[in-house]
Amino acid sequence: SGGENPEALEETANAQPEQSQTGLAYETAKDAEIDFKALKAENPDIFAWLHVPGTNIDCPVLQSEEADDYYETHNAYGKEDPKGAVYTELANLKDMCDFNTVLHGKGTGKEDVFAELYQFGDKDFFQKNHTIYLYLEDNLLTYEVFAAYEREDSSLIRTYDFTYAEGCEAFLQDLYYTKTMGKNIREGWEGINAYNFLITLTVSNETTPGKQYVVVAALVGDAAGKIDRIVE
Repeated sequence: SGGENPEALEETANAQPEQSQTGLAYETAKDAEIDFKALKAENPDIFAWLHVPGTNIDCPVLQSEEADDYYETHNAYGKEDPKGAVYTELANLKDMCDFNTVLHGKGTGKEDVFAELYQFGDKDFFQKNHTIYLYLEDNLLTYEVFAAYEREDSSLIRTYDFTYAEGCEAFLQDLYYTKTMGKNIREGWEGINAYNFLITLTVSNETTPGKQYVVVAALVGDAAGKIDRIVE
């Protein structure tokens, strides 16, 4: 069936024959290709496609010029929808060259887009599932999950100034040294610093008011060799 004449966003990822049309069928640029032309025809705010193997997270990523939290209450088609969509704020560049790009999503109901993020709280799941793929129009980025934990429900973008090395280091200090029950940290990433490129998937935990759950991953693959920035 593939991604011909897509009638839904999920069908725009070209799948091999007999694959279900639920988004990305494979995890490499060779096997899977996101049809960004079709996606942008649906909604020009779409700039990336997120795929988290081991979960059902397989969806477009959007950024609104209208308001940072526009996709908190609108779906990927731009229609009003309490389930929202996965989005970044205007403070983050869409080229993924920031120190930390924060991706927001809902996770209260079972069908919410980030509902399965909480699985990273399970040590076995965390150990077995450590890769995240982010497709851009001209690139495929691979990230390694190295931390998953609960933190106060405050804006990461506003708490830390990621445009300066000091803000990046402050985030990493809090990540490693703030004591939190159930925090999972992968060994071997202790040397991470302001020169790395991170993504943080975040969801407000409505069962624990005032808390949010975050899954943090570091860039390990840049297929087109385009990710770079100057650190001040």
